[in-house]
Amino acid sequence: MNMQHIKNLLSKRIQQSGFSQQVKTSLIIGEFSKVIKEILGAKISERIKPLYIKNGILTAACLSSVMAQEINFKKAEIIEKINKKFGSNTLKDIRFVL
Repeated sequence: MNMQHIKNLLSKRIQQSGFSQQVKTSLIIGEFSKVIKEILGAKISERIKPLYIKNGILTAACLSSVMAQEINFKKAEIIEKINKKFGSNTLKDIRFVL
């Protein structure tokens, strides 16, 4: 009971401070890295760095166009997993910079 109270208090404070969007963005970026590792393996996930999210589009740096293409094949699955955790339509697309 006490932990639930602390969780609610912390959540309320984060929302009041205006940091809730930044916290959510951070969590989504962390989840992206986790999902990439789960779906494509550790070797590929080490070579992809999520940079930022703007308007529901996650931009990630990728070391090669081949890797970006590999992720593009799995893009729908990645987006679905992230949206399942954070709510539908949280993440709309993934773009890559090389």
